[in-house]
Amino acid sequence: MKKILLIGLFTIIVISIYVFFPKNKNTPTITMKASQDRIIGRYIDYSKEVFDNAVGKKKVYFFHAKWCPTCKVANEEFLREEDKIPNDVILFKTDYDTEKELKTQYDITYQHTFVLVDNEGKEIGKWSGGGITELIKNIANR
Repeated sequence: MKKILLIGLFTIIVISIYVFFPKNKNTPTITMKASQDRIIGRYIDYSKEVFDNAVGKKKVYFFHAKWCPTCKVANEEFLREEDKIPNDVILFKTDYDTEKELKTQYDITYQHTFVLVDNEGKEIGKWSGGGITELIKNIANR
């Protein structure tokens, strides 16, 4: 009887670890060298600190929602083909559900929206949908 209880307890613990501490390899991370204050990726999670440190780069917000099927497809493409994003561009994966101030500032009404901004954060262009091809096209047109 004790053996069955121990196996059951062990099973619950293992399942709990996977539920509460998932390993999601598709989530980009913020990569910054603290010693140099230099940004390392072209597709990174949004944070104000990293955004402000991206001086001299074209900055694009990608308003992404975890529950959005087209956002998931675009996210996978950006992760898989990050090297195709131009070197002078940083694409900020911006959480549609939590970044309410940015959504209000740029009048974002639905997910899978991109906003190209200048260094002061002024909107230069906005479009919805697409992946790397549309990103490059929309940046080149501005």
